[in-house]
Amino acid sequence: MKILIVDDSVMDRRLTINLLRKNNVTNDILEAVDGEEGLEVLSQHYKEICLILLDWQMPKMDGIEFMKGVVKVPEVASIPIVMITASGSDDSKREARDANPSLAGYVVKPFKPAELLETIQPYLK
Repeated sequence: MKILIVDDSVMDRRLTINLLRKNNVTNDILEAVDGEEGLEVLSQHYKEICLILLDWQMPKMDGIEFMKGVVKVPEVASIPIVMITASGSDDSKREARDANPSLAGYVVKPFKPAELLETIQPYLK
């Protein structure tokens, strides 16, 4: 099963991938630079994706709009999404949960590696 990382920052995607690899997460990784590309990748690989790691603030389509699109499509609505973002306010967390009531996790950047790993562990296949 694959993990989809949707983040416009090449550096953040590389850091996340390196963290996963250093901690023996062997899933294949798919990448997208914004929500629009994320939806394209998701539409092509949804049967193989076990987890989506999603940034909030991106050009073209942000993470909230991405989630709103995903939760409306039964074939992909059950794929767990963990938001990884610098937006750590209670209002931001509430907005994310409103967009996706079954949000699997919300990790605020900068995060401790153990926090992300603990959040995603139940969803790795």
